[in-house]
Amino acid sequence: MANHDSRADNPLDIAHLESSGGPAEPEFGQDVFGVVARAAHAILDPICRYLCYAAAIMTLLMSIAMVVDLISRLVFRSPLSGMIELQTFMLVFMAFFSIAYTMLKNQHVSVDLITLSLSAHVNSILQSIFSIWGAYIFGAMSLLSASRAWEAFEREEVSDIIRMPYWLLYTVVSVGTLLLALTLVALLFSHLSGLYQHYKERGNFWTMFGVIVLAAIVGIFSANILKLIAPDLSSSVIGIIYTIFLMVILLLGFPVGFSMAFAGLTGLVYLIGSEVSYNVAKINTYDAVAVYFFVVIPFFLLMGFLILHAGIGAKLYNAGIKVFGRLPGGLAVGTVAGCGGFAAICGDSVASAATMGSVSIPEMKRYNYDDSLATGSVAAGGTLGILIPPSIGFVVYGIITEQSIGKMFMAGIIPGIILTLGFALAVYVQCLINPKLGPKSEKFTLHEIAWSILSIWPVGALFAAVIGGIYSGVLTPTEAGGVGASGALLIALFAKGFNRQKLFDALLEATTTSAMIFTILIGVGLLGYFVTLTDIPLAFANFLNSLDVSRYIIYVLILLLYLVLGMVMNIIPMMMLTLPILFPTVVGLGFDPIWFGVIMVIMMEMGQITPPIGINVFVIHGVAKKYNISMATIYRGIIPFVVVEIIVIILLTIFPDIVLWLPNSMDILAPLE
Repeated sequence: MANHDSRADNPLDIAHLESSGGPAEPEFGQDVFGVVARAAHAILDPICRYLCYAAAIMTLLMSIAMVVDLISRLVFRSPLSGMIELQTFMLVFMAFFSIAYTMLKNQHVSVDLITLSLSAHVNSILQSIFSIWGAYIFGAMSLLSASRAWEAFEREEVSDIIRMPYWLLYTVVSVGTLLLALTLVALLFSHLSGLYQHYKERGNFWTMFGVIVLAAIVGIFSANILKLIAPDLSSSVIGIIYTIFLMVILLLGFPVGFSMAFAGLTGLVYLIGSEVSYNVAKINTYDAVAVYFFVVIPFFLLMGFLILHAGIGAKLYNAGIKVFGRLPGGLAVGTVAGCGGFAAICGDSVASAATMGSVSIPEMKRYNYDDSLATGSVAAGGTLGILIPPSIGFVVYGIITEQSIGKMFMAGIIPGIILTLGFALAVYVQCLINPKLGPKSEKFTLHEIAWSILSIWPVGALFAAVIGGIYSGVLTPTEAGGVGASGALLIALFAKGFNRQKLFDALLEATTTSAMIFTILIGVGLLGYFVTLTDIPLAFANFLNSLDVSRYIIYVLILLLYLVLGMVMNIIPMMMLTLPILFPTVVGLGFDPIWFGVIMVIMMEMGQITPPIGINVFVIHGVAKKYNISMATIYRGIIPFVVVEIIVIILLTIFPDIVLWLPNSMDILAPLE
């Protein structure tokens, strides 16, 4: 993100409200919605922005405090008192100070598969309804959190060690959710202004306005309406109804976390009534975020974004082409190797694909590489970002399934290496058969090769410190995240071209991405409580277990589901949406949860490069647009790598010990946590 003050990606800034070089600002009487939207934006933007800046600085301070505590514990045998409480409370400040700005920057993740094909005014109608729903759900959370703050103030509740007053924390939650609700109200007026401009000549705007309000009210009070119509529906039927409802609003573009929270709360109202449901929401809003082990999320995200903005990807690619450049398809092999190295630090597929693509595609074009091979190798190599640890995908999987995050990291290492080698082999074999696909580069001297490898030693050292610390049991994953973020900061500070703006960009991107994840976790909390009451996971598991088929047939069906979902969704919300339902079934079928986590991640990543959609393919298409490379060309280049991923899945299924050897060996060395 080049400029965080830019209005280009701000959902409140619609074209007809721009005054610079565009139409004159509408008069109050002509477009009251536009005037209100503009005024609301002028008030909310600086408040939300500066709170997010404070949250970004808080993220950095959290990682530094973690390292100070670690040094105190390991060197002086005197850990700092209350560090767990302090980190948890700082996490609350960081998360809730940034969720509104994340909405302003349009970074709360949503599914745009259908909305991309809809007209602008239809999308505005949908987003108007969703804005009302979102304002309702987070406005309610704000009021409930304020009530909880007042109760804590009256009872003089404080934390056990650092004596932090809980009313202050609940107030932060209330303020953060209130700002998010107000941002959604401003967004509503922005969309209504656009609809007013579209419908005013037809004279039917107020009819459409009435439809929007009616649809919003029906959604909010859907449980009450359903109780009047059918008061005796079983919990399973209600579960199915609201699951379908959740899928529909997700596909129509309601942000994932918001959709989960809305469907979960309205479903709970039917099952247990409004009063108890709101009490659940009252507790969940704070408790879903205030978990010490969740501190690892902003740590590893900050580590990845610092490395990204420090330009480390170019150094990794440079080392890769110098080592492998003389092989058939050597630049593409080097790209895969560079993606693997970048993945070991960055931990995100899209970031890996975008970064390595911008560096490697121009270089491969210079050497007349085939467009399919060049783009396919980058798109596939980018998928390594979520597999090779430290991976944010494994962090989320561990949190949701209550598996050891450290063991998940270890489980991803060998499959990640195998997949990297498999991709490199796919390139080599193609170019061995047809050398024109990937001509050799110029010959590099041993000195040049050695120097390129030496230039990336800080990245290797950081990876070794993080993963080695976890494997040996010296560091917990949370502590390793703090070490990784602080170490990445040191590497970045000494990187050429890294400046204060890039540091701030990295901090803001890590913070807003964390806020997006924590918003989903709040939604997951409400949805998870609802799903548990419906007994859907148990019923689904019993149904699958009752089928007279091999467990591997069910396993294949689950993998195909993740392949399809991977085509249209980001891996993080996909996990949060499906694991509460599918994970009990997987464990009930006798599959190892650590092993399944690795398999699931590979399948979802395969979905991100598989036609007809493939998120990573869109990223590479954007990077390669100036070379007039078509989507069909990229998809053609992807095919050999998809075959490799299928082979690796089969290999890991037949020989699960490939995945489990490293995590199981950790128990011999030392307990992880």
